[in-house]
Amino acid sequence: MVIERIFRARKIFILISIAILLLIIPFSLSVGAYNVTYLDVLKALFWGNSLSPDTTSVLLIRLRRVLAGILIGSVLGASGTAMQSVLRNPMASPFTLGISNAAALGVAVALLTGFGGSVRGVIISYSNPYIIPIFAFVFALIQTAIVLLLAYKAGLSERALVLAAIAMNFFYQALLSLIQYLKLNELQIALIVFWSFGDVGRVGWEELKILFISAFALSIYFIARSLDFDLMSLGDDVAYASGVNAKRVRLETSVVAALGASIVTAFSGVIAFLCLVSPHIARLVVGNSHRYLVPQSMLVAAILLVAADSIGRFILSPVTLPVGITLSLIGSPLLIYLLLRR
Repeated sequence: MVIERIFRARKIFILISIAILLLIIPFSLSVGAYNVTYLDVLKALFWGNSLSPDTTSVLLIRLRRVLAGILIGSVLGASGTAMQSVLRNPMASPFTLGISNAAALGVAVALLTGFGGSVRGVIISYSNPYIIPIFAFVFALIQTAIVLLLAYKAGLSERALVLAAIAMNFFYQALLSLIQYLKLNELQIALIVFWSFGDVGRVGWEELKILFISAFALSIYFIARSLDFDLMSLGDDVAYASGVNAKRVRLETSVVAALGASIVTAFSGVIAFLCLVSPHIARLVVGNSHRYLVPQSMLVAAILLVAADSIGRFILSPVTLPVGITLSLIGSPLLIYLLLRR
């Protein structure tokens, strides 16, 4: 009876999170420089009321931002949960382990060499939407290999591994700064700096399709591995005794998480803290069972990202703050609070 109540409570929390996300969507569609009331959005969504062409165009642009926020949040939330589980490190995530910054460097290299696209005015034009993620994935995979090599061959502890990854973060930032200093003009530097802030507004409809496929595939894989994650969180010996090849699962999960982080970074820029904070918030709600923790982390990350993007468009309207800045302002106090709560 007690176990059944726990499972029922976890399902209720997931349903509540879905409801919160659904309530935030109309609010996100209504805020911005162009005034659209919350009631008008609800009427357009649920009762099919006709709106003016200008209002419809604005809502479509905002809807694209909302969908991008949900998909990016889902990918980062699931990837952060998986990395923390397989590495048994509460500070592990694609961001803290340097995977996001490595992917960012890969995107910059692709843009600078001309393989990924071209710069026209203040717009990055993609010649092929698949080239950028490939460059980002290659660089993210290199950093993943470095992290796994440090964990296996060097035998670093959990804390030392995070410190080594932070050092690699500074190395990637130094390389990016060096490229900007030696090779780029002022317009290109401003463009790359703005891109590094993270922004869901630059995600187009074609990119949304790729993000949807990525989020769907990652969620299926991580949920299917949920029992393996539960066993690995107890130690590799327990996992091996239960028939789980811990090293193989750790390698597979790291590669999949790197792929997700690289695609997100390629299309939206570096979005910090989300993949680190959302698993801990979800863990406070549904516990450590990954069967519920993975979907709850995806929902929490989606809620935080959509809410941060809405706040960024509302707080200094008509100026729109990139979601990476807003999310860092929200994520930093949240992370400190979670650390104080141990």
